[in-house]
Amino acid sequence: MKLMTMKQYMKMSKPALIRKVTRELKTMSKAKLARLCYNMTKAKLPRLSIRKRKELKRIYVSPIPRTITRIEKMRDPYGLRRKKKRKFSRKQLAAQRLFAKRARAGTLRKRRR
Repeated sequence: MKLMTMKQYMKMSKPALIRKVTRELKTMSKAKLARLCYNMTKAKLPRLSIRKRKELKRIYVSPIPRTITRIEKMRDPYGLRRKKKRKFSRKQLAAQRLFAKRARAGTLRKRRR
């Protein structure tokens, strides 16, 4: 089976698309169907209002209104980068900085056996 592009699917009629989707759904396992149903239902739920507030702040802060391209919206729909999870604690990061500083200065002690 060859993968079709979005343009090719858009050229198909709605009944043809429905037939294609129902054919695929019939061959899917029950677990996959349940997961698909769950994700579709979850997608319809409202988002947290925190993002909306942040989005409003971002709009009012920018003095020059600029148009956002479709690609930018797809990449970052709320205009905010997600905060990355910190892999190390603050103490570990401080220890790493100290270690690097001492390594550059050449004052690290050699390990005794």
